[in-house]
Amino acid sequence: MAEGARIAVVGVSPRPICGVRDHAFLLAGALERENVSCSWHWLQSSERSLSGSYSEMRAWTRALTGELEADRPDAILLHYSVFAHSYRGIPLFVPPMIAALRRTGVPVITIMHELAYPWMLGGLKGAVWAASQRAVLIDVVRASTAILVTIDFRAEWLLSRPWLPKRPVAVAPVFSNLPPTTVVPPVDRAVPVVGLFGYALESATVALVLDAVRRLSDRGVELRLRLLGSPGRSSAAGEMWAAMAQSRAIADSLSFSGTLSAQELSDALAGSDVLLYVDPMGPASRKGTLAGSLASGRPLVALEGRRRWQQLIDSDAARVIPRTSAALVEAIQTLLADSEARQALGERGGRFAEDTMGVARTAETVMGFLGDLPALHGARGPASLG
Repeated sequence: MAEGARIAVVGVSPRPICGVRDHAFLLAGALERENVSCSWHWLQSSERSLSGSYSEMRAWTRALTGELEADRPDAILLHYSVFAHSYRGIPLFVPPMIAALRRTGVPVITIMHELAYPWMLGGLKGAVWAASQRAVLIDVVRASTAILVTIDFRAEWLLSRPWLPKRPVAVAPVFSNLPPTTVVPPVDRAVPVVGLFGYALESATVALVLDAVRRLSDRGVELRLRLLGSPGRSSAAGEMWAAMAQSRAIADSLSFSGTLSAQELSDALAGSDVLLYVDPMGPASRKGTLAGSLASGRPLVALEGRRRWQQLIDSDAARVIPRTSAALVEAIQTLLADSEARQALGERGGRFAEDTMGVARTAETVMGFLGDLPALHGARGPASLG
């Protein structure tokens, strides 16, 4: 069925800037290049009150049912992020959306961007989120013919939960949503720029990075730490970075790009001498910030975290170092002193982003599911559709 198939792309965006929607749009383009026809059925949510959100979702699901029944696609490609279907973290709008899809009887391939909030975080509120989001996940999995996730531990988690229906699960890393750069990478300059894409972080990580900048300054290494993209200087995250830099007497070494267009962000990444990736999880295949940083072709220094992506480490596509300020100081200083090492590391990162994290890999995985749909959907039996 794969080549020449007709699929309906379905999803919800709670905000105008939405990485899931960008992912869906680029993936649809890649599928169409493989002769798969894609129709678009996406809700851009504009309501903020409970009653307004409920009415908006109800109207959209009714229209969605009619559109799908009229189009009769071969498959539905659902982009699922649980908080996009929630009101203040409670997944109130998942059941009506899933019911609308199941009424069509069309096979559903679900790309699970966010499954459920983790246990043991966020106190009582976090416990309510975790419990309610797992409850609706049962129905999402039941309605799915096949599932795609962006990191291996999520596949393992889905397959190991005895309370979830069993479905085929595949893994394809998140790809960069950014366009190719239009700038020439920098050569050695007097004050190098160290860029960080994805800086809404907890205070311990902010302190680690800024301590490294302070120690580099004490060694006579002058640089500019540039925080790239949203949320910007005036956000809570931006204020924390600014205050903590001020307390270390390095405020002049910190700058913010502010919110950028996709092209501007791509150019800002490519215009950095060195890039950092400091998420507490570590460099992981589910993070668009990692994909965008690698795809820029600039050398990336990544701090180890709770997860270890061995394929990235084995490919030497990024310099993955212990999660300490001292290790970060040495990595940055070494790279800034060696332009050939910077270029070589950036080139390896760019190749890794294209070969391992590219949109073509995700499209190939979806195509594989499409080819297997008759057997997969038939094996589930009619009881699983209703």
